[in-house]
Amino acid sequence: MEMFDTYVLTRLSLDSDGNVTSRNVGVTLDIHEAERHREADAANDFQIFTVSADWRDDAEQTALVKAMREFRAMVRQWQEEALR
Repeated sequence: MEMFDTYVLTRLSLDSDGNVTSRNVGVTLDIHEAERHREADAANDFQIFTVSADWRDDAEQTALVKAMREFRAMVRQWQEEALR
């Protein structure tokens, strides 16, 4: 299975209580763009995630499974209502 890296661009910031938090500010497939983001400010960084090249197929499969589960729940509700 072919895999590729994605780079989630992050930035450290202070919340309203003064706590340091890391926020996701973007995603890129380009290592050079991720490195430029990191070098632009000391608060910037990025995280690397490996993603399957057929992620679209995986997303479609997940959407189908969710739809089937929702339909199953509706049928179960209809059956329970019919038995009352």
